[in-house]
Amino acid sequence: MFYRCVAPGCLFLRYGQPQSSRVLQHAIQCRKLSPALRQRALEWAASRSLSAELAEPSTSTAAGAAATPPSPLSTLTSTTSTGMQTTTIQPMHMTTAAREATTSTQDPKVKKGGLGEVVVAAGRAELRTKLYFRIMKLICVRGLVPTILDTDEWKEFLQDANPRYQPTSTTTFVDKHIPSEAAQVRLLQIEVLKQLDNLTLTYDGGSTRKPQSMYTVHITTPDRRVFFIEGDEASRERHTAEHIKKLILEVMQRVGVDNFSAICSDNTGNTRKARDLLVRELPAILNLLDCCHHLHNTSKDITRLSDFNEVISNLRKIIKYFKKSNISATELALGRAEEGGIRGLQSIGKTRFATVYWSAESLRVCLPVLRRLVKTNRLILKDVGFDKGLLEEGNMASMTFEIQLRRYVSIIEPIARAIKSLEATDATAANVFVFWHSIAAELRNLLARPESETSIPRSLAEKIIGIINRRFKEVIDQALSDVYFTTFFLHPLYAQADILAKPTTISNAIFVPPLARGTDKSEDDSHAAPIPRAYYRAKEFLKGQLRTELQRNVNHVVRELAPKRLISDFRHQLMAYAKGEWPFNQPLDETKGNGRPVLQWWLDLGSHPHAQVLAMLAIKLYSIAVNSMADERTASNFTWFNSALRNRQEVRTLVNMIQVRQWYLQTVGTIHPHSGDKNAGLHCI
Repeated sequence: MFYRCVAPGCLFLRYGQPQSSRVLQHAIQCRKLSPALRQRALEWAASRSLSAELAEPSTSTAAGAAATPPSPLSTLTSTTSTGMQTTTIQPMHMTTAAREATTSTQDPKVKKGGLGEVVVAAGRAELRTKLYFRIMKLICVRGLVPTILDTDEWKEFLQDANPRYQPTSTTTFVDKHIPSEAAQVRLLQIEVLKQLDNLTLTYDGGSTRKPQSMYTVHITTPDRRVFFIEGDEASRERHTAEHIKKLILEVMQRVGVDNFSAICSDNTGNTRKARDLLVRELPAILNLLDCCHHLHNTSKDITRLSDFNEVISNLRKIIKYFKKSNISATELALGRAEEGGIRGLQSIGKTRFATVYWSAESLRVCLPVLRRLVKTNRLILKDVGFDKGLLEEGNMASMTFEIQLRRYVSIIEPIARAIKSLEATDATAANVFVFWHSIAAELRNLLARPESETSIPRSLAEKIIGIINRRFKEVIDQALSDVYFTTFFLHPLYAQADILAKPTTISNAIFVPPLARGTDKSEDDSHAAPIPRAYYRAKEFLKGQLRTELQRNVNHVVRELAPKRLISDFRHQLMAYAKGEWPFNQPLDETKGNGRPVLQWWLDLGSHPHAQVLAMLAIKLYSIAVNSMADERTASNFTWFNSALRNRQEVRTLVNMIQVRQWYLQTVGTIHPHSGDKNAGLHCI
């Protein structure tokens, strides 16, 4: 006998009896089924989760079992080898704990009849469920191999701990307990997120060792809680922009489209196109490229210049040698310890941003130690694959190599350290603006120095300037939205900053649209602002955001004020803010807001009648996430769980385990009033 999924186009087919746990596991993630049917399967699986059973203990078997929700399993039918369909799977009318309490043959016999039998059976069932739950958490949160449950050592451990406990197989946990718990986690995530607004959705693609392809989707809240909401395995699908857009739109619809303010991903072909398609359909959503990926691509553009070919080639050879030579690596470790424990050599990887820089910097720091070890014959270089003179003290090749390393490191360092900072979950759009200008200022100062000091010829300097200016314009001056500039402008300490009047880019210019000519002064009041061009640029972007908020009609400020009043208040409040007038002259307390003082500053103004319109827009901009590091961190979890010895794991198993892991690692309790809580108003985080 075999059974299959009845969804048109689904190729799911299995031999044997259609066990409900395996059927549910497929139904939850089958994209050929309708979202409504998948949701029913998710709810049914969640109702059978261990945490749900512990939260709502079943009634005793003597009193009868509680009725279960309607089963979604009718979407899957079993079929004999002759093509005849068997009866539809029926819902179970007992909870897992109650079933096991009545069917287990391992419990010692209790005198039949009376209250004693009921109490003992219920107590053992509850204890068994608690043990299952703790084992499930241990496996998922600490990344243990599920097959450990089938080992003799595990069974002996449990036998000594409780001789009455009968160990459960790996299959039961992988096919039943972990998927059901992941389903419960997904329902709880949605329950939390539905109460919040100004959410940011991020996504990224990847693959496992099996191999199977997948897309991960995360949602970040204004107070920077991150939820791994979806891990879609679509190895049989073409990952077109339309396919990705459909996936992320479905996730948004589960929570509520109006709850979202931004979408962010890297800028590769189909991920970027998917963002564009989604924003075309939902214009109120801000379209953001991942700032860290963009900076990483900037460093790659510079690294690929032919001027650095020789130094990077030698760098790779030296790093590779010390990675493979145990005796040389050990001697280097001893030498580093003698110098006070300086950091060792770092390999050039595939996943770390600006990885060549960090490797080059590590070699630059270790170069004096290597020279000393070679000079004292503690480090014998034979068959090294590179010029031994590179590590010999006083050798011209070594001095030239050091100059080349210093030149490369000095150019890439501002970019690499900016990436390091912007990887933070708390990074805002204003931070992106600040760090890009810091990079430009550092490189402008470096390239302005004479070649005799920097070893940077004019031809190389011009190439670097071209790359930086092009990438700067992509994210700041010619981006799809002016979110970075405007968010910086809405920082209470920067509204009249010199950088807005005298920018510090490499080209010593920043693009600001010219003032409107021949227009009514009642329409264009830029001339009254302290920095007219900056004011005009921010105002144009904020006007567009106000227009989308009017169309959505979701925020309580928009619903309470008439459109004309809303527009009038916006104009007066923006000018008052630009001039630093009341009520925008409140000092910024850096200690408030749990690390988000600017957001807290605007939240405090959110209910002020003379600031609430501008505050509504500022809160939105300071609530959104500007990187997709959540997806990168989850990808690291995938790499950890899906090691070479676990290369046959399914994507769905990995997704289930990691969702459970991340849920239980973060503190998720009752929702406290903050900027994203629809029901709490605009109060502190």
